[in-house]
Amino acid sequence: IFGLKLETGGGISNAGANKSLPGNADGVYDQGETTLVRTYGRLAIDMFAAEISKKKKGSYKPFLEEKMDDRMKALTKECNRQLFSAGDGKLAITGTGAASSTQTLSLAYGVTNGGNPIKHVYKGDQLAFYDNSGVFIARRTVTAKSATKGNATGTVTLSSSVTSVSSGWVAKSTDDDDNYSTGEVKGLLAGMAQSSTFQGVPIGSTYQAARLHNSGTLRDVNDGLVMSLFTTIQTDTDESPDLIVTRPGIIQKYSEIFLPIRRIDGQDVKLKGGFKPLSVFQHASGEAPLLPDADCPGGRLFALNTSYIRKLDMIGEEWAQFDGAELTRINDKDAAEGYVRKYWQMAWLRLNVHGVIEDINDVTTADRLYS
Repeated sequence: IFGLKLETGGGISNAGANKSLPGNADGVYDQGETTLVRTYGRLAIDMFAAEISKKKKGSYKPFLEEKMDDRMKALTKECNRQLFSAGDGKLAITGTGAASSTQTLSLAYGVTNGGNPIKHVYKGDQLAFYDNSGVFIARRTVTAKSATKGNATGTVTLSSSVTSVSSGWVAKSTDDDDNYSTGEVKGLLAGMAQSSTFQGVPIGSTYQAARLHNSGTLRDVNDGLVMSLFTTIQTDTDESPDLIVTRPGIIQKYSEIFLPIRRIDGQDVKLKGGFKPLSVFQHASGEAPLLPDADCPGGRLFALNTSYIRKLDMIGEEWAQFDGAELTRINDKDAAEGYVRKYWQMAWLRLNVHGVIEDINDVTTADRLYS
C-alpha cells in the first residue's frame, strides 16, 4: 500500500494587510495497492553425475556449478521479461486453432506488433493454453521450438497434442498454476494502460501515461515523434523522462537519422543496476539515456521517469536455503534438488510522467531467438 498524488492543491492567493489568508485546499491523493509475485526456478541433479564431474582436472566446470548457474540465468531472463509485462501473464497469442502437438505462437506479450514471442520460450517450459475468452484448455511441456529471425511467428513442439483456439493465448505454467492465473509483475506495458484501473486506482486524466500510436499501422521513428512525446509529458507535468527503453533495432533506425550531424552521442556512464546505455537522446531540458533491450515489446519506445517507479524486492534473486544448505536430498533417491526464487513487484507512483510511442518500424532481424 502506498500513497499516490494525482493533482496539486489550489488555494494560493494574494491578500492585503490584515486580510484573511486563503482557505486550505490540499492536493488530490489516492491510495495505490499492489501485490508481490513469486517467481521460481527448480534444479534437480543426479549425485552420481555431480561426483564424477568433481573428479575432472584442469579447466573444467563441475556439472553442479554449471546447472546452478543455468538456473540463476534462467530466473534473471524471466524477471527481465516480466519488467515489460502488462501484468496479465500473457506470453503469446495462439494461431488459427488446431489439435496438434505443434503450435504457432505470435504477438509477444499478447499485444499488437508485439514481435516474435519465441525468444521468451525455452525447452522444458510448461505452457498453459487458454481460449480467447480466458477459459483454461490444457498444460503442455515444450520439447522444441523453431523460428527464423525477421519472422513475426514461431512454432513450439509440445509433449502431446493440444487443441488451441484462434486468438487464444499461452502463459508460463507449473503443474497446478500459471502466470495468467496468478498474475505477473506490473511492468512497462501495465504502466502505459489507457483504461480500467491500475494499482486499485481508476486510470484517466492525471493518472494516465502519455501514448502516441498509429492505430496498429507501423511507421518509421523520427525526431518529431520523440520530441512530441517529451513535450506532452513536460507540458502536463513539469517533469522530463530520464530514461528511454526500446528495442535494439529501433535504436538503430533512430540513430541512422542523425548520422550526418552526430545528433546522438555515446556516453561513458552506467545506470543503476550496472546497465550501460548505448547513447543518449538530447532534449531541451537535458539528456535521456537510450537503453536497448531485446525483451522490449515490438514497435515501442518507452520514455520513463525513474524517480516515480519503485522496484519492490522482498527477496532478490537467490537460492532458497534450508538450514544454510541450498540443496536438499530427494527422499529415497541418490539425487538432490533446490530452487531459485524472487518475491517482487513494481510500484508506479505517478503515470503521467511516463509515455510510450507505439507502432514503430523495427529492424526485425535484430532479435534474440535462441540463447
